[in-house]
Amino acid sequence: MATKAGGGGGGSSAYNSDVCTLESGSSSATGVDPYIEVEYTSASATGQTVTTTTTVTGAQEKKLSLRRDTVGIHTVQCKISHPTAVNNPASVANSPGSTRDNSPLWTDKVEFNALSAVNLTRSNLTYEITQDNARSSYSNETVNLFVQPLALTGWSASNNSYRNIHIFAKEEDLSVKMTMSGSAGQDHGENDSTTTKGGQGGLSIFTYTLLRNVEYTLKLGVTIEPTASIGRGGAGAYFYEGGRLLVACGGGGASGLTNGSNGGRGAGAGIAGERGGGASGGAGGQKVNTGELPASGILPNGHIGGKVESCTSGQYWKDQGIAPCEFMGIDEFVLFNGIRNTATDSNIKRGYKADYDKFGYRHNGGNSSVICRGGNCKDQFICGGGAGAYGGNASLHGSDGGGGGSGYSNGSVNMLHSQLGGNPNSQAQCLIELLTSDNDKVVDQIIGS
Repeated sequence: MATKAGGGGGGSSAYNSDVCTLESGSSSATGVDPYIEVEYTSASATGQTVTTTTTVTGAQEKKLSLRRDTVGIHTVQCKISHPTAVNNPASVANSPGSTRDNSPLWTDKVEFNALSAVNLTRSNLTYEITQDNARSSYSNETVNLFVQPLALTGWSASNNSYRNIHIFAKEEDLSVKMTMSGSAGQDHGENDSTTTKGGQGGLSIFTYTLLRNVEYTLKLGVTIEPTASIGRGGAGAYFYEGGRLLVACGGGGASGLTNGSNGGRGAGAGIAGERGGGASGGAGGQKVNTGELPASGILPNGHIGGKVESCTSGQYWKDQGIAPCEFMGIDEFVLFNGIRNTATDSNIKRGYKADYDKFGYRHNGGNSSVICRGGNCKDQFICGGGAGAYGGNASLHGSDGGGGGSGYSNGSVNMLHSQLGGNPNSQAQCLIELLTSDNDKVVDQIIGS
């Protein structure tokens, strides 16, 4: 006579003693909604001891709930087992005399984002606008990401090359989702009927936890020299934690004159820039694997694109013996010549190093020597390469397009999506949103194509 199978046993928990020390653990089950509370301490990145408590409810229900008392992105995985379960009957049929397999089953690892009580109504992110070379230039604003996202773009003015957008969370660590892209290369053409298109700027979408009172800097260029190359290849977009480059997105290459000579698309993180159109289009910036960008920067050499430095150097800080990736301490923002901008927040851990001379090697698209004399060109240089992790090459012929810049990630962020192109605008852009369970999904469609 057949008998009814028993229910599955509860999942077990575990911790890695090499990483954390268990302080206490308790569990209680009502038979309906069991929960688990775990408290432990572990060393933080700064060497301080951090105590974290995770509460799990609904372990035997259809809906599992997790609550954690530290803000950030965390990982969870479930183990399923039963003392008499058979989860691999094929092993018996294929091996006579063998016992039935009763190994546990593990679910896929998934991430969840923990928000604080403050985050439930207020998630303030402050940004400061400064210039590398002028302490008189300053503005700031605080945006509640719980209410609205923060949209930032390059500024279409000649001093955009020195413009910095510093962002920081004053109240607590803040987990965000960022959509960042380089600018598009310029369109060209002898008349309206033969206008060719510059390549779109490359795009990346990623999540990251901004640490409280730590300086993060965005450098967002526009398709105007000097952030654009000679020949109007698109500008790159760069995101720094202190002086360390976390993510770069490439600008698109500028177009040539004839049909088929569109500029190559710039690239998101981990992707090579696209070659420009035409028989001899400029090569795209080379692919850089995660975390493998060489340290030193390279300026463009004629039509050949250069590369960005992996950490900001800055001559003033170099003279003080401060390494490019090193933080300088809690202070106001310091200009390229050591003068402090006293309007800026003095309680921020600073690491970005201003550079007046070489612009951090961010303006690295290949420079064109080809001039269009008539029609819509207005005596402009054309077919320049886009900037990025590596800049794309300019074309040597007006009938071909410039190459797009490549993208990069140093591996610190959680990269959701990267692609060629995506931004058709002449400003590099960055959208910052509060990270929630509704927007942390992987993007699986091409954007802006």
